[in-house]
Amino acid sequence: MAQAAQRLKLAIAAMLLALGIAAGLWAWQHVSQPVDRKPLGVMSSLPIYWPEGADLTMVIEGGGQVPWVRSTLEERYELSPLDTLAAAPDGEGGQIDPLAGLDRLLIAQPRGLSPADNAALDQWVRGGGRLLFLLDPMLTGRYAVPLGDPSHPVAMGLIPPVVVRWGLGMQFNEAQPLEVRSESYGSGSIPVLLAGEMLLADPDPEASDEELAARGDCRILGSGIAAQCDVGKGRVTLVADAALLEFSDPPGEAPDQLLALTEFAFN
Repeated sequence: MAQAAQRLKLAIAAMLLALGIAAGLWAWQHVSQPVDRKPLGVMSSLPIYWPEGADLTMVIEGGGQVPWVRSTLEERYELSPLDTLAAAPDGEGGQIDPLAGLDRLLIAQPRGLSPADNAALDQWVRGGGRLLFLLDPMLTGRYAVPLGDPSHPVAMGLIPPVVVRWGLGMQFNEAQPLEVRSESYGSGSIPVLLAGEMLLADPDPEASDEELAARGDCRILGSGIAAQCDVGKGRVTLVADAALLEFSDPPGEAPDQLLALTEFAFN
């Protein structure tokens, strides 16, 4: 009887060991394996990559709390913060192209696109780039710096020339209520506050053949909060609000809504 009991204990121990090894392999395969994150360029005046008020020392040392937008996006993307889109001399006879190697780009309430930025963005999209552009006509977030401070996010976003070139415009209804509401962009919904409305812009009667050919194949999405254009080999998704990115303490569904929006724009 003693020998039988001992054999039973050994069998149970072997079974538990096998189950432990199997569980460890499953965990390694599903947790420890690195996620295949895609490169994503990010340009924004909003504090979505660096914490608000981060100085050069904090940036270099990586201090401060990482904004939730950044940590959420980094679940799926390898982020590259951009200050410019246009290529510039590298000082050694060559050029540094910020968009080189990028297939995806997020622009959210930028400080302003230079003529060179507009041209570079147009060329990049036509070559096959996927752009998600959030442009808010009236920011509503609360920031530590005063409105006139250069580090304050751009309060009123204006349609850049390249978006007009693609055939889109935006209007703002000043009579809309000052309350957060959910609006559809066709494939999902996001919270908006004092949002704009995307428009299909009529071509200029005096537009040249080249300007007419440069227009994208555009369509308004959902409730009008967004639009999408096929431009050359690429695609542009524009959203006339950035409230989703302004939450300092986001509601529980905000991270999922952000990832769903990027999935829609980039895939």
